[in-house]
Amino acid sequence: MRKMLLTLLIVCIVALLSTLSMPAVSAQPMKPLKCSMVITFDPSLPDPHWIGTVSGDINGKIEFWEKWTENYVVGKTEHFFEKFLITTAYDTVEGFDKGVWNFPTFKFRANGWVTAASGEWAYLIGYKMFEIGVTSPYPPIPPETVVHGTATMMLVYG
Repeated sequence: MRKMLLTLLIVCIVALLSTLSMPAVSAQPMKPLKCSMVITFDPSLPDPHWIGTVSGDINGKIEFWEKWTENYVVGKTEHFFEKFLITTAYDTVEGFDKGVWNFPTFKFRANGWVTAASGEWAYLIGYKMFEIGVTSPYPPIPPETVVHGTATMMLVYG
C-alpha cells in the first residue's frame, strides 16, 4: 500500500512540476487582422496610384503604387505588382503584393507581405497580406474620371 501511495505521490509531483514549467503565454499566433478598403485611382494625377481608406482592425489611409514596368496581361487577366502603405494617426505599415485583375468581371485578388511597420503595428513585420475586391471599369467610362474599388484585406501571422 505504501508503495502505491509513494508512486501516486511521485506521479502527482511530476505532473505538477511539468505544469508549472509551461510558459504562461500561449504559443498560438495572433489572430488575423481584417480590414475593409475603399479606394480610387485617378489616371490624370502626376503620380497615379490607388488612394483610399482602410477601416476595421486598422483605421487610416491606404495607398498602392503599381510597378507598371512589371505588370503584364495574359488573355483577360492583368498580373500586377505593387507596394502599399497604410498610414494611421501615429504609425505606418508598409509592404508589397502581387495579384491578378480580371477585365470582364473587374475582380481582383492579391497577396504579399508586410515589410516595415512602426509603433503599435511594428509586430506586423513578416505578416502575410491577402486582399480580394472589385473595381469599376478601367479606363473609367465617362462621365467618370476615376476608377473606384472596394476590397477586404487580411493580415495574417506567418
